[in-house]
Amino acid sequence: MRNFINSFSLFLSRIPRWVLIVPVIFLASSRYFTIIDEKTDGRFRDFNAQPDENEMQVFKIIEELPENSKALILVNYGPESRYELETAMSALIVALAEKNIGIAFATMIPNGIESAFMAVEKSIENGNFGKERFVYGHEYTHLGFIAGGSIASYLFANNFNEVKERDIFNSSTDFHQPLVSEIGGISDFSAIFEFSSQTFDGVPGLVSFGVMLKDRNVKKIAFCSSDMLSAYIPFRGSLYLDGLVGGFKSIAVFIHEFQPSQRIEKLYGILSMILFYIVGLVVLMNLIKLASKDKK
Repeated sequence: MRNFINSFSLFLSRIPRWVLIVPVIFLASSRYFTIIDEKTDGRFRDFNAQPDENEMQVFKIIEELPENSKALILVNYGPESRYELETAMSALIVALAEKNIGIAFATMIPNGIESAFMAVEKSIENGNFGKERFVYGHEYTHLGFIAGGSIASYLFANNFNEVKERDIFNSSTDFHQPLVSEIGGISDFSAIFEFSSQTFDGVPGLVSFGVMLKDRNVKKIAFCSSDMLSAYIPFRGSLYLDGLVGGFKSIAVFIHEFQPSQRIEKLYGILSMILFYIVGLVVLMNLIKLASKDKK
């Protein structure tokens, strides 16, 4: 056994360390060749993940939202979670736009401004509508960056008229945007969606909303990145949250349901391979250390 370990250690020592990162680079770059918006004849056949009960609840909420109602989307993620959350938000925008549901965007982090507009552009490309039918100020608006964490949540929940006075371009929403001028308070929204990759004052954004909105008839649905999932899970199914889609697999199921032409199963497979490779790399490096110690 010791001879095998010594031989294995010698073999590993001859491999340049930079070679170990090559598979990661290949897998990461391969998404550009496999994630395509190819229009297919319906559902793709090789994605077999089934939605769980919580995901089915989110589908049901979205499908039951009244046509021509209004929804608020909180964009609380930046570039670090773009590939996990942007496609999901684009799918949601398409689903809402096809029901003529007006959308107000807002963010509690500065990076969320760019994230929202990029998702809108992606949804216009992938949806059955064009820019002429999805017009800023009529079908959607952006209320900008609201600072303050939990204080921002309080303003949204209890003083929304102040929040909605002007949009991101400093234009008066009351006079120039029919979408927002019809909103008197947060209860006028049918649903609030948060796309989140971070907490505020240690609490998930939509949970702090939920504390203030639990007695109001506004559905609250969170979409969170994998690293945020542990912060949201304790509140799943509580009075503060009506639905949760969290982690890449759950998000992939959501996208599969609302935009089956998106080849999300390939990206899911690539990310899974990367994670397995990282685990294997950690094990391999520890074997190298163990073999080196035994050799000494």
